[in-house]
Amino acid sequence: MKKLFFLSFLLLINGNFAQDSLYYRNLRSQAIAESLIPIRPGKPNESPFWNEKSTMFIYAPAFNFNNSSWVIQTPEYYKYTAFSFENNTEYTFNANSPFQSISPIWDKIPAGEIYLKVEAISKDENVYNLAGNRIFYKSEPFSPPYPNAKYDYQTALEKGLAFQINQIHVQNWLKQAKPDHENHQLYCYSALEIGSVINSMILYHKHFPNDEKSIKIAQNAADYLIQNSEKIGKPLEYFPQIYEGSELSANRFSNEMIITEPSSTATSYLELYEITKNEKYFNAAVNIAKTYQKNQLENGTWNIRIEKETGKPTTNELCIPIRIVNFLDILINKYQLKEFEQVKAKAINWIWENPMKTYNWTGQFEDVEAQKMYANLTKYEASWFAQYLFKNSDKDSNYIKLGKELVAFCEDQFVVWQNPKIYDTWGNSSKSWRTPSVLEQYACYVPIDASAVQMIDTFLSAYSATKEKIYYEKAIALANSIVNAQEENGKIATFWATGFHEFWNNCMVSDLQMLDRMLKIK
Repeated sequence: MKKLFFLSFLLLINGNFAQDSLYYRNLRSQAIAESLIPIRPGKPNESPFWNEKSTMFIYAPAFNFNNSSWVIQTPEYYKYTAFSFENNTEYTFNANSPFQSISPIWDKIPAGEIYLKVEAISKDENVYNLAGNRIFYKSEPFSPPYPNAKYDYQTALEKGLAFQINQIHVQNWLKQAKPDHENHQLYCYSALEIGSVINSMILYHKHFPNDEKSIKIAQNAADYLIQNSEKIGKPLEYFPQIYEGSELSANRFSNEMIITEPSSTATSYLELYEITKNEKYFNAAVNIAKTYQKNQLENGTWNIRIEKETGKPTTNELCIPIRIVNFLDILINKYQLKEFEQVKAKAINWIWENPMKTYNWTGQFEDVEAQKMYANLTKYEASWFAQYLFKNSDKDSNYIKLGKELVAFCEDQFVVWQNPKIYDTWGNSSKSWRTPSVLEQYACYVPIDASAVQMIDTFLSAYSATKEKIYYEKAIALANSIVNAQEENGKIATFWATGFHEFWNNCMVSDLQMLDRMLKIK
């Protein structure tokens, strides 16, 4: 009997293993097949090539090799040759244009560095003219299974919350009700980091409602931001201070506002209002919305960086206003403040007419200056807009297709499923990177914990709208990676690479908020 039971047990285990293997094989096959589909490929005089500054791809790219100085006026065809430094092998195909996607050979080339050249070939095949060339890195596509989490999400969340409330600079809000710059240098990014204290303590209160200290800390932090906001009559009245002191980039941008950040602060005020029912926090959020309304440009967006005293832009670059839209959406739908509907509608229209056409999903970070088109792409605004499309997919049948394309763009440029063997923005090797992970922006092309959170939320949003299991598995793989990055004291490091020691409190708070959401999903 024991022998029969053991044999049955082995058959059950082997059967489950076979099913799991088939499941993962199917996901891997799907990921490879999807990687052959180019993302928003450019075409001269019709659609722009967004990837001119890109260095790494999961999905088959298409480049602009439309060289106007050819000796051959009418080439018979174009020869594409990709040399892999990984296995010292050439892969070739022919096409009728110099801006064809390299899909025909993409699944044959191993991950690694690639040198691609495209040649125009004459009719008699005696004349070769270089149309263009480029070196880039091919990344590994999604290839499950990935490591399981070392402990469950509830445990990770509770450890993280304990770390948060016990930090010296957080406890200081109880004693002095002001930022402790000595113990947390990044309070120089005032609204962002003080806002993270509000958010973490609201989350702490949710799980430990009998601990009154958490809400007192949150209120003291919010009160500080409100008291130090731009005064009534100023061009950006009611906006919280983005910078404080002279540390890091705060010194450089001390006279400026980055226009997106107040919307996040206002959202924190609304969440605090829901707990305390103190009208002060609700009014502070509404006043921020009114300042957005007053400063909106005719085209529907805002200048990304504005001088506080004059209200004049400090750069020609504009804001991608999806964060502002998400804040206004709360006021409109939850609090029935319909006066902001037109502001939101104009901002959404600007996104359709600009980044959704150009794919210039440029970074909007408080510590980085605004940059020219395609120089500093990031996945944040693109993924937020993808989430918006999935959320509103009942309004337009094309929204899911467009949302999936945005998700692919974000994954293509910023998700690393395996170590890519490259060098980061500062010339450091990626050998130390934790994977799977997500890179932040071209100007900081290293894995960041909060970037992983952004893609977890986006993958789950895609899964909710499409029911495609691959999105769910991608989200779980990254969520488990965050848990596995957690230290024994509950801390989750911001940078998942050696050589970086800054701890951004807002990033870890986003980790904990994600884990809280995951409790309802997994």
